[in-house]
Amino acid sequence: MTARKRILIAVIGVAAVLAGGAFAWKATHTPAPRAAAQSAVATRPLELIAQEVHTIKPRGLVDTVRFTGTTQPIDQTIVKARVAGRLAEVLVREGDKVTKGQLLARFETTELQAKVKERESAVAAARAELRWAAQDSSNKETLSNRNIVSQSAADQARSTAENRTSMVAVSEAQLEVARKNLADAEVRAPFAGIVGERMANQGESLPVDGRIVALLDTSRVEIAAQMPAADVVRLEVGQLATIHLEGFGERPFDGRVTRISPTAQAGSRSIPVYVEILDQDEGLRGGLFGTGAIAVKEKSHALAVPAAAMRKDDEGDFVLAVENNALVRKPVGAVRTWSRGELVEVKGLEAGMVVVAARLPGLQAGQAVKIVETR
Repeated sequence: MTARKRILIAVIGVAAVLAGGAFAWKATHTPAPRAAAQSAVATRPLELIAQEVHTIKPRGLVDTVRFTGTTQPIDQTIVKARVAGRLAEVLVREGDKVTKGQLLARFETTELQAKVKERESAVAAARAELRWAAQDSSNKETLSNRNIVSQSAADQARSTAENRTSMVAVSEAQLEVARKNLADAEVRAPFAGIVGERMANQGESLPVDGRIVALLDTSRVEIAAQMPAADVVRLEVGQLATIHLEGFGERPFDGRVTRISPTAQAGSRSIPVYVEILDQDEGLRGGLFGTGAIAVKEKSHALAVPAAAMRKDDEGDFVLAVENNALVRKPVGAVRTWSRGELVEVKGLEAGMVVVAARLPGLQAGQAVKIVETR
């Protein structure tokens, strides 16, 4: 090997040593960007907005059962004919307001008046026959005591007088029926209300129990609701309700459970429940769609958290409370749910605690947090 080649090899070796040293120095003195970023993220607190936390404080809790249904008057009836005959006039139409005892319709009364006069004559004749028979019985009883007539003749006269007494009673009863039929020719309202439907007109011949008008009392209205058995078992007569009806906007009506059917409807297996509307309004009508809620249980000054705040692990139920800008695990005992499962009454917490109320996965006790205001 020549001296020139040995010098070239030596220069290449020195250069390699210098390059390796420079690389090692850069590696030990240049910070890793990714590691620094990860460290900054780990120390940055998690931001929670006000809607994601809940401050515990004593409150009144109400458990409700919701329902839908249609309004109907509590008092409603079909006014029917009590006599057979031809209608002389019908005095009301749909929507007319009537008072109790007001004349609604009238039948022709010619035949009915004739029947009354016939029965009055029959009563007069029966009473005349009774007077004669009673006098004859008295006379023959006197003669029998004097042995002028036989005892059998006196007994016969007494029997005839008793028969005439019965005939008078029958005639008087028939006269009462005739007079009642005449009075029933005038059809009157059984209660105050509104005519819902007119079913017969002047000149029509109706039989007994022929339908004339439908009468509704809208001063007392109820909702007929079909409810599942799981809800009905929590109801009792007298429980209060809040009702909203179509046509009345957001106006609430007070109501009360008045009746609960003892049987379920075939097919649907739902149970009819009747809720009376306590507020009176001239705008109330039958057939309006309504929704409502019945308060089945109430409790005051209770501590509750949203259902989403409840968490569970191997140790049991707990919530994550915010204390000193960090999450703290707080074990709790669930008493019962309220508001159709939206709230959970708890024990083991104190008023004033702030807990995470949103279902945020991955949160752990000890994690730094910060509550921020939203605009």
